[in-house]
Amino acid sequence: MPLLVVGQRQSKVKLDSGAYDVIIACMAQPIRFAKQGTATKQRYSELSRQPLYTLVFLFPLIIFYEVALYSTGNHIQIKAHDHLVRFFEMFDMPPTQGLWLGGIVIITTLFICHIFTDHKWKIKIFVLAGMAIESVTLAIPLLLFGAVLGGYSATATPSAIHSLGLFEKIAVSIGAGLYEELIFRMILILGIHTIACNMFKRSDSTGFGIGVIVSAILFALYHDLPNTGSLSAIVLFFFFAAGIYLGFIYVIRGFGIAAGTHATYDVVATTLLASLVQ
Repeated sequence: MPLLVVGQRQSKVKLDSGAYDVIIACMAQPIRFAKQGTATKQRYSELSRQPLYTLVFLFPLIIFYEVALYSTGNHIQIKAHDHLVRFFEMFDMPPTQGLWLGGIVIITTLFICHIFTDHKWKIKIFVLAGMAIESVTLAIPLLLFGAVLGGYSATATPSAIHSLGLFEKIAVSIGAGLYEELIFRMILILGIHTIACNMFKRSDSTGFGIGVIVSAILFALYHDLPNTGSLSAIVLFFFFAAGIYLGFIYVIRGFGIAAGTHATYDVVATTLLASLVQ
């Protein structure tokens, strides 16, 4: 959660180790970024939220999805990625159907955040391993919740994903984890937080709370498109609850863990569990 500490003399802004969401600070007011104090030893919980670790952790997933998108002729593109591509096409981007643009957005955003926060260009393997384990662990409650509701919910939605092969299912699941988290957690929650805190002078926690709830509502409605009313109330409730859960993971643990958790859930639900409910 972003914490801005203004120096008494230099009036420079320092961002804490968990505040790599520089977008909030940049939108708040004209500021200058100062170097962070170097800690003798940083904990896993701090390192795993840093943008460089997030970038390195998600990079293989980004490459896998974008290569799969290219190799399958773009027919497995998820809605979130497609909307992101269409947004860039509004600015006369080259007519490449937006291949690679989604991945470039994530990579560029995290790279810029890393430069602004001025963290070290150093990666500890145990942190990446911990992020993978944490993502799998945090996906388990979501899988259990889907099982309680019946049909694992996400696999029960009327979608063409059931007709895809194993490779395509994994690719779509990873893409959803990346780009739905980018739009509904990073962009929406940060945007709402910025408006609530800077325009309406609400507290940090209130801004994030409103952002989590609103993004969860939109996340549920998004899954009901383009055929509005095609999902049952229980499935919509699952997506809303999942949006709340992933929103809190994003706020507390960062974008990398949220995207990893989402991707893990989708991969397991669409490849391993879907056969159990058919």
